[in-house]
Amino acid sequence: MMVGARRILVGFLDPFCTKKCPGPAALVLLLSLYGCTHATGLIPSGARCIENIPYFAQEDFQCGPAALATVVNYWYLKDGSGKHLPIETIVADIYSPSARGVLGMDLGLYARKLGFNVVDHQGSVGEIRRNIDLGVPVIILVDYGVFAYQRNHFMVAKGYTDDGIIVNSGREENQVIPAEDLNRIWKKTGFWLLAIKPSF
Repeated sequence: MMVGARRILVGFLDPFCTKKCPGPAALVLLLSLYGCTHATGLIPSGARCIENIPYFAQEDFQCGPAALATVVNYWYLKDGSGKHLPIETIVADIYSPSARGVLGMDLGLYARKLGFNVVDHQGSVGEIRRNIDLGVPVIILVDYGVFAYQRNHFMVAKGYTDDGIIVNSGREENQVIPAEDLNRIWKKTGFWLLAIKPSF
């Protein structure tokens, strides 16, 4: 339990906070809601995972650009074109310092300008799994906030286990989130999902 509590506390105090963090009572509630540890690191045995997904550890408030760089550069690697889109280019083009982030709409529009087919809509864990089976990593938006406090965060779903989804999230690669936990934090954003596919 201490490991789970430490991981949650670090996540709670991390730079994804875009507003003043709530007080100790909210932290206690958060710890009770998210008491389980989300494993990070190696991909579990038997998991289904898309290979050769690049990993971009995000800087403060830059989860959106990091997620977009991950997916776009995955397709560039896959098509063998030799193209590469630096995360710094995405940040310079769409990151808003005043908003401390980007909107999901910004990510979709940027990918379209690069020539990709883009669909954003209400998703599901089943749809994430179907996309992964097709070799399509997807970007999802979750909310780690409590009550009216929002702490939105973009992550890339790249694999799944029997009971969870494998994501690249923030500064953690291959994080396994149990499906029940994912649904709880994903529901608050209307299960927002962004699928980016090449048009070639």
